[in-house]
Amino acid sequence: MLSNYKKWTGKEREASYKITKKAMKDGSLPIPSKCNRCGQTEGRIDYHSENYDDPINGLEQLCMKCHLRHHREYNKSLVK
Repeated sequence: MLSNYKKWTGKEREASYKITKKAMKDGSLPIPSKCNRCGQTEGRIDYHSENYDDPINGLEQLCMKCHLRHHREYNKSLVK
C-alpha cells in the first residue's frame, strides 16, 4: 500500500495509480519514456502525480532518481 501524500491517503493514491496503469495498457496514455527533469531515457521511468483526483492529467514523467528526490524534498519540507 502506498503511503499518504499531501491530502491523499495511500488508498486514494492506489486507486489513481490503477486508473493510470489501465490507461497506459489500453494506449490512451503513452508509456513514460523520458524523465522531464534530467532527460534520462534508460531504466525505470514512471509517472508522478500531484493531483490524485485526476489520475490522467498533469502527470510528470520522472526517472526513479528524480522521483525519489522529489518525494524526499517534499518530506523534508514537512519537518521545517
